[in-house]
Amino acid sequence: MTKEIFNQTRVKDLIASPKIQEAIKEQISVPKNIIVKQVRNPFTNQETNETTQKIHAVAGTSLMDMVELDLTLVGGQTIDAVEAINKTYQIESFNVSLDANMRGGTFNGYSPTGLKLLVTKLTETKVEGK
Repeated sequence: MTKEIFNQTRVKDLIASPKIQEAIKEQISVPKNIIVKQVRNPFTNQETNETTQKIHAVAGTSLMDMVELDLTLVGGQTIDAVEAINKTYQIESFNVSLDANMRGGTFNGYSPTGLKLLVTKLTETKVEGK
């Protein structure tokens, strides 16, 4: 892999590189277990034939340490929009990307804070006795 000149580097492409992804994962905290609160229907991009699904969830052990998070399920995996509500899932594999600012379907640059969580593997956590 050849290095690009600094002033021609595409930040989005740089963030997507495996080495940078690993470095970012060492510096951020992502909850391992989540409780799904809202699920949008899967969306399939007609040009790329990739399916994504947006999920809103919470994580934490009590109301005092609860964290809300939005994630995008990628890689063809989807969950049922009704059955998944209030169930616990485990994030097993993920990547991050820059979070785009969109207004009325128009791209307005990237958010100065926060990253977009792209979950590549999500599994339901079975609770004993249920």
